[in-house]
Amino acid sequence: MNRIIAICLVLITSLLNAQNLKIKDFKIVDYEITDTGIVEISTHSIIDKQGNLVVYSDSWDGQNYFKYKLSNDEIEKLNSLTGRKLDDFIKQKKLNENQFFAGKRKYISFKHKGSDSSLCFIEPFMNDEFADILKLLDKKIYSHDKTAKTTIMLTDFEMTKKEIINREKTDHYLPKKAIIRQVK
Repeated sequence: MNRIIAICLVLITSLLNAQNLKIKDFKIVDYEITDTGIVEISTHSIIDKQGNLVVYSDSWDGQNYFKYKLSNDEIEKLNSLTGRKLDDFIKQKKLNENQFFAGKRKYISFKHKGSDSSLCFIEPFMNDEFADILKLLDKKIYSHDKTAKTTIMLTDFEMTKKEIINREKTDHYLPKKAIIRQVK
């Protein structure tokens, strides 16, 4: 009987000390838009109800899914996104003179207290606070840890593509991808 009480106390303590994720339906996506207007997704990450970052990646090692448990500190940092509008994390909307961008665009979305937040962005346009949050996610998204591989998860890529196309109409200031050609 004492053992059962001890186990219950440990579980209750764990639950009380666990950081709650304030955001719902979180997703962050790396994508490109072709010349014909088709959205191509290379990574699609969500956070499930258990606080796991579930990552789809179409990369150098093929199409894979990974699952990473987020720490309380990581969840706390993600919760800081709810303190203001996502647009407030933008530090600039134009590349500096003689600066080009050859990376992928990103899309982030989540729900908080009944309202939807979303943004299409490139990393150089975002402030340091947002960049820190992005770095903690990127460490997991791009790590391709073999021990974190998981089975295929149901992901509605078509819905995400529609969301991106709609949001791109608002975030129309994003630069076109620079194509770097090597001259011989």
